[in-house]
Amino acid sequence: MKDFTHPKFPTIHIKLLTTDAHLSQLNDLLNNSDAVSEFIPEGTSSDNKYLYGIFDDAKLVGVIDLIEDYPTKQAAYIHRFILEEDYVGNDLPSILYLSLEKTAQETGIKEMILDEELAKENTWTDFGFVNNKKEI
Repeated sequence: MKDFTHPKFPTIHIKLLTTDAHLSQLNDLLNNSDAVSEFIPEGTSSDNKYLYGIFDDAKLVGVIDLIEDYPTKQAAYIHRFILEEDYVGNDLPSILYLSLEKTAQETGIKEMILDEELAKENTWTDFGFVNNKKEI
């Protein structure tokens, strides 16, 4: 994902979670970070997995777990999209999703697919998802 900046959320930044310090922060954010950090669908590799950390300054406040080219080529599977509760009641989730979608389009992704558990949240229909999918 490209550098994320938005005038409404000047302290919010997104970066790949790649270091032990990042994974430690992920453990602090989630009760079971292994369910996110170690999830790799059968038939894919870790090269297709991207864990995007959502930071408010230096504090990890959310994570997006994305698998590219799964379940088909040119699809992106959103396994988890998690934000601390204090960050949900505003436009931030929508702005973050649209940034993710734009980045996916720029890398040749044609379809976004939601994990079944994630799709149970009503927010996704507001983003244009129908039956856990959205063509982009």
